[in-house]
Amino acid sequence: MSDQQAWLITDPEAEAGGRETLPPTDGLTVITRAELADSNLRFPAGTKVAITTEAAMDEVVSRLDPGRRKAIRSLKDKAAFRELLRPLYPDLTFETVATNDLPATVLNPDARYVIKPALGVFGAGVRTISGRADLSEVHAELVAEMTENAAVLSETALSAERLIIERYIDGEEYAVDAFFDSQGRPVITSAYHHPMPTNPAYLHMVYYTSRPVMDLVSTQAIDFLTALNDQLGMTDLAVHSEFRLEGDRLMPIEINAMRFGGMGLGNMVFHTAGVNPYRHFIDGTNPDWSQLPQDGQAIVFFIGYNGASVDPATHVPDWPGLRRHFDDIMLEVPFDHREQLAFGVLYAREPTERIPELLSIEFDDLFVEGPDVD
Repeated sequence: MSDQQAWLITDPEAEAGGRETLPPTDGLTVITRAELADSNLRFPAGTKVAITTEAAMDEVVSRLDPGRRKAIRSLKDKAAFRELLRPLYPDLTFETVATNDLPATVLNPDARYVIKPALGVFGAGVRTISGRADLSEVHAELVAEMTENAAVLSETALSAERLIIERYIDGEEYAVDAFFDSQGRPVITSAYHHPMPTNPAYLHMVYYTSRPVMDLVSTQAIDFLTALNDQLGMTDLAVHSEFRLEGDRLMPIEINAMRFGGMGLGNMVFHTAGVNPYRHFIDGTNPDWSQLPQDGQAIVFFIGYNGASVDPATHVPDWPGLRRHFDDIMLEVPFDHREQLAFGVLYAREPTERIPELLSIEFDDLFVEGPDVD
């Protein structure tokens, strides 16, 4: 075990989940963004530092060595990231437009596209459309959604000024948490299947993992991260990567640097399988996946969203009603739903065949009028 000091920067005013589920980790000093701002701390090359929220990124990046600072900026801007991928994936076509120019943009009517903010997280402002879509209507929806999310996410995590329009990548979505060690080698700490919910307003409600999920994507993810790092030269850097499996080819969507999966997703493997991603990040070691479930079982990360039509000032989440959808809840973490876009997260061990039922949950039905129900 390494005795090297490492740092984790949080922000209690940003989205909840990451700090509330944090594994106890020797050698990991946890401070807030405000505490960092009041300090003279710097993070030179070789220093282990990560964040739990995009809201803390700029405060940390300004104190990093030039190499990591440049790499992170290339990953954070989705247009710059797509430019990096051109040599590896020449078929991933895209363009960028000013948000206000979207209604006048001309698209191929026979194609499908993804539109998203050039700077964004948690699926805010992301739309999948056909080339025949009414872009004036899409523009209005995007602006309204990004304005709502701006109440929780900082402008450095979500920007409404510029959009990227890229060809739709068909296939199931997966996510991978990893880090680049002191030699620049990628190490995976977890991989997840991210199936789409029935109601797209609850985009990130379910992620799950198992040994079959790990085996399906880990080799291609390592190959991709290795090739990407041949260009960027990243060391001592955590990353949360998103992919789609198009046919049998793992296609990158985006990479969020300096962190593992948000809202506590990256911590799920600690509470359910004993794998501490921060321990491995500090020590530069590979996890043991022997505790991941097989044979039709999965460990599930579930976000309890505020209902799309619910007034959080007058209604409260029905936790007992939510619990009835699960067989084996391993940890649940409630949030203040009046301050957050969700009322909590939970980790559970469930049969894989149960996943479609979870994806069909409508959170409007899980809120009741009156005092908290627990």
